[in-house]
Amino acid sequence: MENDNTTTITHSVNKKIAYITDIHLDERFPIDQGVDARKNWEIILNDVSKKGIEEIIFGGDIGEKAANQWFFESLKNYNLAITLGNHDYFDEVVDHYGMEGVENRTELYYSQEYNYYKFLFLDSSSGSISQEQFNWFKKELLTEKNIILFIHHPILGVDTEVDRQFALKNRNLLRTELQNLEKDVVIFCGHYHFEDERSNGNIRQYITPASSYQVEKIPDEIKVSSATFGYRIIELNKNKLNTEVILFTT
Repeated sequence: MENDNTTTITHSVNKKIAYITDIHLDERFPIDQGVDARKNWEIILNDVSKKGIEEIIFGGDIGEKAANQWFFESLKNYNLAITLGNHDYFDEVVDHYGMEGVENRTELYYSQEYNYYKFLFLDSSSGSISQEQFNWFKKELLTEKNIILFIHHPILGVDTEVDRQFALKNRNLLRTELQNLEKDVVIFCGHYHFEDERSNGNIRQYITPASSYQVEKIPDEIKVSSATFGYRIIELNKNKLNTEVILFTT
């Protein structure tokens, strides 16, 4: 079912998903840190393939525009869903990532429905959630199914300098709407380049390490490390959810 504001697909649930985020392909900063993002990407996809995972959700920040064709070509054999990050551009991405229902929009947000879950994918590439997208989001919350939200930026704050400087501007609006629900909500996100798991009321949030480089989870400074990279596995079996992080050392 689809309309101008959403694309919804109904499926059964018994799946294993690779959630990968923040690869930053061909960008100058990670290169200066000694990061070979394309090599990292190939290592991750090889691991995903070995584990028999056929579905990938990318959490945002592909990298330089010129890398988009290589990025999407590498994913052509996977079932792909994507959220945009602050390093992504809607017009550029949709040239490679065709999706019905977004032709007349400037943001990439949509939903997918399963027997037990409803997936919501939000576009935080501008650093905030637009009013149009927020209105759509509130309507999509009207469901009896369990909600899993995929968004580049975290919704729950983390006591770090990166959170103070680079948080989603109007995240409290989203948090309030989610906390008003009489059900548990799970959020999968990236952006901060570290692993974190935390809960607030009915919300459980999982931040996934970057596939490029990490930022140390410390309160007073932004300190970068290129020693590790990784991704997250999400397993759904009926109404049960399990997740684990897979890390690699350079």
